[in-house]
Amino acid sequence: FYIIFFAVFFAAFRKFVSPNTFRVVHHTGVTFKDVVGMDALKRDMMQVADVMLHPAQYKSRGIRMPKGILLEGAPGNGKTLFARALAGEAKVNFIPAKATDFESMFMAIGPAKVKLLFRKARRRAPCIVFIDEFDGIGTRRNYSGSAIETENTRIVTALLNELDGFQTNSGVLVLAATNSINALDEALIRPGRFDARFSVPYPDSTAREQLVSLYSRGKQPSGECTPEVLGKMFSGFSCAKIESVMNKSALIAAQAGRAQFTLDDVKAAVKEQ
Repeated sequence: FYIIFFAVFFAAFRKFVSPNTFRVVHHTGVTFKDVVGMDALKRDMMQVADVMLHPAQYKSRGIRMPKGILLEGAPGNGKTLFARALAGEAKVNFIPAKATDFESMFMAIGPAKVKLLFRKARRRAPCIVFIDEFDGIGTRRNYSGSAIETENTRIVTALLNELDGFQTNSGVLVLAATNSINALDEALIRPGRFDARFSVPYPDSTAREQLVSLYSRGKQPSGECTPEVLGKMFSGFSCAKIESVMNKSALIAAQAGRAQFTLDDVKAAVKEQ
């Protein structure tokens, strides 16, 4: 009985905390050329990447590398794409993760995965660790005593320990994406752990026109569907929503037996969003 019990336990543990849990991407295949807009953010982040790649040079000037950076913005505006592009631009290793990767039916698996993630990142330095949906694991600690809250507290504590354990020349940069900074634990996002916060905004008018041109590739918009006209129509839309509307417009036209989609098709697609 004991042999079977421990064999099952060990197999389950290896399944949930495997050395292959977090995949290291050596070449993301994406650069800032693939990211529309965000010019100011690109400049700031490339400077951070330069500090990560040349820590000794900056240390001689009294500048240390940031341990963590928060990217805040509405869903669908390209936070994940931006993180991948930064790794591709800086030519460093990239380890993507999301909040659900740390969830498990077993207690203490989440903190173990946090330790595994950062241990792997240190071995692959220089490296960018990207944690998507950060508010899913970095929420304020609640000591209510429930199993869920206890596990969340352990995960946050593990994150605190790992960030505090960073050396200034570790070569590991943590990028965390969230839709709401207000939901995060204050101790976790204080300066010294996450040193900078950047907002990923909705695309401006110029960016919207570029996105329309990008998402029109392979489609046949009518003459009235120019980037300027659609760019104004898509004011306040996220990047993902613009892509979805363009795709839906072409689908509506195809359903009607037409090769080109019209402005009316676009308006119908917007209403369905």
